This record gives sequence, C-alpha cells and structure tokens, in this order.
Amino acid sequence: MILHTRHKARGLLLLSAMSALATAVLAACIDPEERAPFEDPDGAPAASLPEAAADVAVDAVDARAPFDAASAAVVCATADGPCVTELAAGDDHVCARLRDGTVRCWGDDAKGALGVGADAGDGGRRPVVGLDAVAQISAAGASTCARDESGSVYCWGSNARGQLGLEAGAPFDDSPHRTPVRVSLPGPASRIDLGHGSACAVLADGGAVHCWGDNQHGQLARDPSDVVKPGHAMTGAPARSMRTGTSTGFVSTGAGTLLSVGAISGEEGVVAGRVSSISPDTTPATILTGVSSFAVSSSVPGVLPDDAPPWEPPPPASAHACAVVNGAALCWGRNAKGALCTGLPDPVAKTPTYAPVTSVAYPQQISVAGDTTCARLTDGTVQCCGTDDRGNLGRGATGAFSTFFVAATAFTERAVQVVTSRHAVCALVDDGTVACWGGNARGELGLPARDGDAHPTPVKVAF
Repeated sequence: MILHTRHKARGLLLLSAMSALATAVLAACIDPEERAPFEDPDGAPAASLPEAAADVAVDAVDARAPFDAASAAVVCATADGPCVTELAAGDDHVCARLRDGTVRCWGDDAKGALGVGADAGDGGRRPVVGLDAVAQISAAGASTCARDESGSVYCWGSNARGQLGLEAGAPFDDSPHRTPVRVSLPGPASRIDLGHGSACAVLADGGAVHCWGDNQHGQLARDPSDVVKPGHAMTGAPARSMRTGTSTGFVSTGAGTLLSVGAISGEEGVVAGRVSSISPDTTPATILTGVSSFAVSSSVPGVLPDDAPPWEPPPPASAHACAVVNGAALCWGRNAKGALCTGLPDPVAKTPTYAPVTSVAYPQQISVAGDTTCARLTDGTVQCCGTDDRGNLGRGATGAFSTFFVAATAFTERAVQVVTSRHAVCALVDDGTVACWGGNARGELGLPARDGDAHPTPVKVAF
C-alpha cells in the first residue's frame, strides 16, 4: 500500500495519522518473519511497509511493488575512463572510490582530508597518495579512511580526537595528516566506519569490532578511561558495522538490529534513540530491529541570531540520525531546520519517529549531515528535507527549509547512492558519474573553483 497526498489540504490528515504509522512501523520490526539479514549499513533488506493510513488513493493500492532491498549496480558508461563505484562524505569534503581501486577526493583540505600530500587549494580530485586496490571508503568530519582488498585500513586527515589510530607520536593532535597511515589491527578488516571523532573496524574473522578515538562517554563500548588507541569494543555480538555520532556509538548487526551505547541522555545523548536513567551506558542496547540503512550526523553548534542580546546563551547543538526500517524512514535527534523529516514542528525527537515519503518508491538508503537529510529511493530518485539555503534540496531554486521529504526534482538521473556533507549533496549515478548540488564554498561540488553561490541544480564532477 502507499501513502498518497492528493492535495495540500490533506496535510493535516497526514499529520494526524503519523503517530499511528510510527507505531505500526515499529510493530512490523518485531515480527521475526518480517526481518531480513543486514545487507549493508548504507543499503537495505527485503521487508514490507506498515498498513497505510486512511489517506490512501484506492486506485493506487496495487501499484506499489514489494520493497526490494537490492541496490542497483553501477554500469560504467565507458570501457576505460574514470568510473566511480562508491562515495563517502565528511563535513566539507567528498571522496569517490573508482573501479581501478584508487580514491579521489574534493572539498576542504585544511586538515589533509583529501589525502593528496599537499594542500589541494584547487579542490582536489587527484588520486589519494599511495592507495590502490581499495575496496571500501568512509569519511566523517575532516577525516577519511579506506580499506583495501587485503583488509588493511588506512586513515588520513584530522586527528584531533585520535580518529586516525596513529601508533607513532601523540595519540591525537591538531596537525593536518595529508597522506594515509596504516592502522594497526589484530587482523584483516571487513569494514571500516568513521564517526564523530572516532573510527571502528569490523574484523573479517568473527565480526569482532576494534575502535579508536574519542571515548569520553563510553561510545566505543569500552571503559571511558581507555586510551584512544585501537581497542576491542564490547558489542556483545558479532557486528556488521559500528560508528559514532556526537557522544553515542551505534552497532549494526547482521540481523538488522541497531543498538546504541555511550551517552544516552542530556545534550551529549541527543541522538541515542532511546531513553535511559543510566548515562553514559557502556552496554549496547537495542533501539530498532529490521534496519537496513542507518546514518548519524556530527554535532552542529547552536548559533544565536545577529540581534540576540549579549546575555542570551546559544541554543543547544543539533545532531540527528535516520534509519530505513522495513522500507520506511525514521529519524530522531534535534534539528530546528526540518532535517528530522517528520513534518512536525517539534525540533526534538528522542526516539525514532516516522518520516513520510510521498512516492510509489520506497526509501532504500539514507544519509544525514548538518541540517540536511537525503534518501535514495528504490526507483533511483532522491528526496531530501532540511535546509535549502544553498539549494541543498536539489529543486532548481533555493528556499528556506522543508520539514518533509521533497523530491530533488533537478536531479533527473538514476542514483545508486546519495551522500550528504554539511552544505552539499552528491549522488552516485548508475553510469558511474557523480552529480552534486548545494554549497561550494569549500569546493564540495568538485568544480574547478570554489564560490559562495547556491547551486540548486546538480553539476557533474570531472575526474
């Protein structure tokens, strides 16, 4: 069945039905027969949406195909030219893994996140130094990591919280690290994920997790007094992936269970997704099941308006997370610019809340950053919510913000992946090209020169 809004006047009816929908979504997650293996933290498994509310187009009830978790593959447009197979985005930079196993990045290089060995003032897009046979990439903040085909992990960029896992010298520092450095792990890794000030690798043998970086609130699932060097995370079960957002860690299992650990309450635990009297909590606890795609942002400091009196304190920092559960999107955290996508005026959702998507297609992969959330749907289209001051929503013109998912109508190709940085969005197209829109002040769009203009219409990245 499908949620279908016939007229803007039906918006109030949709809002009144949303809480019932959220309950139905979570109930659907509990049924073990509805669950499917966790395919990828950025992908999705087969399931079905909850029953629709009263506002359903009767003639469209049978028009929606069952939810299909499988992502479309990239089919390179050329036989020998550059062809991108994966994207990863940090706060102000984006990286692409190409079919030849190399990695190229663009955007802000102040901390060396582009990995080119020198400050890439032109915005980058040069191959990362010393890497080949790369099988997977991850980015967060001003840092980047890559896993090669042998299972070795390399990281570069900012090491302000020890997220590079350096063995030599101080465990953390403020210097840029412009070339990749191998992380010492007890065995080959099957996955690497960067988060807010930390990184976690899942070992290929047995699914044990080793994390390094910021652990002040126990977000790495071990004692907060542990040093920032790589160490075993007590996830309680083999993991598919683990990453952090703000001061909370998130463990994804192969069965599609999402657990949170670390800061659970207060400002530090705004994205925890559950309520607890214990915080920090170093024992992971379940917040969702049936999860097929998950994303969490870093903190965005609260900013006072220009006319605020000098004694007024700044508003709380924002951070949010979203997941795809049985083909539906749910979001939680704090964001005052609509990035929770619920359509509700409350900027805070302590637990996962239904975020409606108006389309025959289902949300399949989700990405969040700053004040923006974007979802790639099963038909290859992209929908976004949140701020639109730089054209982040991809509608061909700028706006204020949207509290609902809206179609990125200026993007007319078929996406196989979407990633978000703080001010820009990039989509991996099914032909192996990359299209980006939004802000370009730090070179996030991969254009030859940076600019302060809004770019609400996608531009292609040249490699």
